[in-house]
Amino acid sequence: MTAVAARQGVDIRAIANAFAPGAFRVDPLGLVSGFKAYLIYSALAAKSDAELAAMGLKRETLGRTAMEAVNILRAA
Repeated sequence: MTAVAARQGVDIRAIANAFAPGAFRVDPLGLVSGFKAYLIYSALAAKSDAELAAMGLKRETLGRTAMEAVNILRAA
């Protein structure tokens, strides 16, 4: 987890597992990681600002959060 996510108290692993569960070993041309980032970003973007705040997120950081979540899934 990055220092930014740890400082905000965001559980990136929980977000990754909730919206795009499962690790992946093969990622041809980054298609799997790109699709998982899309799933996570879309799920987070559909939430209201109040719901995001309850999760410790801001709408401006959703892209970065989605990519961090994918990196955690990739490392698992």
